[in-house]
Order: sequence, then structure tokens, then C-alpha cells
Amino acid sequence: MSSELDATTAAPAGLSGTRLLPDTAATHALAADLARRLVAGDVLALVGDLGAGKTEFTRGLAAALGVPAEAGVCSPSYLGLNVYLGGRVTLAHFDAYFLGDADDLQRAGLPDVRRQGAIAVVEWADRVSGALPADTLWLELTLPEGAGPHETARRAHWRRGAPPDGEAL
Repeated sequence: MSSELDATTAAPAGLSGTRLLPDTAATHALAADLARRLVAGDVLALVGDLGAGKTEFTRGLAAALGVPAEAGVCSPSYLGLNVYLGGRVTLAHFDAYFLGDADDLQRAGLPDVRRQGAIAVVEWADRVSGALPADTLWLELTLPEGAGPHETARRAHWRRGAPPDGEAL
């Protein structure tokens, strides 16, 4: 069951839903809602166009998990993986943009970090969906039509379970 929530609604994020995110604070609030539902070994798959807020969402998630601010959460685009320690669980932040296929994500260490009890976030997850477990929490971030490069408003749609092939969330 999907619910439409605005950024002022205090209801926690469930297994599926949609929320309008008018600014960065609302994006971080959604990240905090979802963080309360994530446990060691979970995978959060982020999808959305360039600039849709995937890394910003991950910053909010890291903060909600208690990762120290000085960790400096940033996109792991050229590294492939950033690991953040110091929170209630380790956060493994993958970027699949430059990966060739699902096997590359496996070789980058997804199974290892899950076995070690980390929460794994995978940006551009649609590129490596075959490597993700069936219970992955998928989050799609979209910008309003015609949004400029500094737009902070976005829409989030999430659900637990692999999306059907070719179907947008």
C-alpha cells in the first residue's frame, strides 16, 4: 500500500510509499525515517537521474545512523565504495555508475560488507540490479520537470523488493 505524504507528516516510512521532498531537510528527514527501519545486512538501492539527490539522501542516512559529521559523506563515483564507521552500524556506500555489470558489484565487495553487518547503499542500483538481494529496499528520487541544477525539491518513491524488469518504481 503506497501513501502520499508531505514533508510535514510525521508518519515513518513503511515498506512502500511516496513523499514530496521540498528541500534538503525533508530529504534528510526521509533518510532518518528509513534508517530506523534498516538493520545490519540490509541493502538500500538508490535510483534517479544525475543530481536527483542520491548522495544527499545518503548524507542524511549517515547522519541518522550516527556516522560522525567529520566523516564527510561524498559520492564514491571514482572509488566505487566509501565505508563510514562510527554509527550504530557501518555504512557501505557503493556507486554503480561506472560498473560494467552486476558481477562488478559483487567483486567490489557487496556480499562481504553485508556479511560483516554493514548497511549497504548502492547509487545507480538499476545498473546492477541482478546483484541485489530480493529484499532490497528501492528508493527512486525524481526532480520536478524542468528543474535547474540547484533544485532541492524532489519526489521520493520507495518499496521493499526487487522492481520488475523495466518498470519504474
